[in-house]
Amino acid sequence: MIVLLDKDDPDKAPLRMHLVDTHTHLGKEEVVRGKGKDYRIIRPKDHLDFYEKLKFDLFKRMDDYPEDFAYKPPSTAKMFSPPATRLQKIIFEEQRKTQNLGWLADKIVSFPLHDILLAKTSPKFVKSNDYIITRAQTFEYGSRLVPFCRVDPMDGEAAIAEIKRCSEHGARGLKLHPLSEKWLDEIVSEKVFAVVQTAIEHRLPVIFDCQNYQTAQEIHQVTMTVRERTNVKDFTIIIGHFGFDYQTPGMFEILDDPNIKTETSGMRGDDCEIFYRNCMNLTETWEQSTMYGTDHNYFSVPQASDHLSFLFSYKAKEMGITEEHLKRVLGLNALKNLKIYWPTKVIQRKGINDTKVSWNDFNRIKKCKTQGKLAEVITELCSKSGVYFNTDFLFDPSGEKIFDELYILNVFADIIDLRRSFVVQNLEANAVKVSEVTKLVEAANKITEILEEQTEEYPFTTQYLFNYLLHQKPKG
Repeated sequence: MIVLLDKDDPDKAPLRMHLVDTHTHLGKEEVVRGKGKDYRIIRPKDHLDFYEKLKFDLFKRMDDYPEDFAYKPPSTAKMFSPPATRLQKIIFEEQRKTQNLGWLADKIVSFPLHDILLAKTSPKFVKSNDYIITRAQTFEYGSRLVPFCRVDPMDGEAAIAEIKRCSEHGARGLKLHPLSEKWLDEIVSEKVFAVVQTAIEHRLPVIFDCQNYQTAQEIHQVTMTVRERTNVKDFTIIIGHFGFDYQTPGMFEILDDPNIKTETSGMRGDDCEIFYRNCMNLTETWEQSTMYGTDHNYFSVPQASDHLSFLFSYKAKEMGITEEHLKRVLGLNALKNLKIYWPTKVIQRKGINDTKVSWNDFNRIKKCKTQGKLAEVITELCSKSGVYFNTDFLFDPSGEKIFDELYILNVFADIIDLRRSFVVQNLEANAVKVSEVTKLVEAANKITEILEEQTEEYPFTTQYLFNYLLHQKPKG
């Protein structure tokens, strides 16, 4: 989370913005350097370290050159980027102190590198995908990592099976890299159509690496073809890096497609002004289609700091970039496009226990009178089950607010492995038992009792929960 103050209106409430990085990698890949073969290694904690460095770099820029910025940070770097929820704050300050850093980013989407494990299985990337998914199911990283899987469409039916397997185990999206996997000449092909259609029919957004306008045109053609073949209409195709092309008008015309989004990794310096100025002049939906990304560690602090510095500058504000635009680009667009659902299977790994926490253990959560006790109980239950599924800053149906209440419910439902109590029981009829919906509603209504701050406004409605559960139904 980023907290900023409006310099032109000092009495205005602080601007609080969620930041979701939609483009990072994890794993180990071989690279060629001046002295010969070497390896690029990216671990989950490296992303947290990166965001800790970025926090201080951006804070220093805004503090050293206040005349350039329309906003100013609070008095300390810690106040500039706090954890987004009270629950996170307590868990990481009291239980997982070594991961209590990098809070500039609320969510970090990660997918495999073109790594040393990719060719060890058929299809490719099975071990790489397992690594990403299991890291996102640990207590240390589960609240921030969003796992995307990766496949090579040229693996055909095996690639399709891998997408389905990863979806069942908790993957939240799919990464495709035509350049690294050497299928640039086959982007518009039946194998790619099939892979993309499989992903979107499993509610997975698909991000393509994109290096230029020609590739972007072909990705757009894939999007249009798949749209004609599927009944799913609200899917998301993401053009990575915006093709590194910030001036070609055709790039911005592509962005007007309702299923096309983009992310901004690699952008720096004057690129930022050129991109956003052309967005405002050449497309009507840029503020709904643009998402923040870094591609760490191919790119690092200078590029990310340049981008955020521009967005918070007087130049951007005078150009017409509003606070609402900032909130959408930095976080809300990604939160809406990264579909929320629960995995139906667990990848076995060291640390997963056979013991599962029962529904009755929920009473322990309800009895918590303080946030400190709540964090302590949840930590204990996580240790008991050994699983922490990737939870979200779930938002209410309007998509505008983030609720600790929803976050706590999702923590319980995921790590405690009670999904069977909430999802479809009658697969043949494809129906949700009313009693199960009632149980969830009753549990949700009691969660407010354990919060320090009571509120009359509450996001749960029976219809919202019913719609939410319908999206969780396992495949027959």
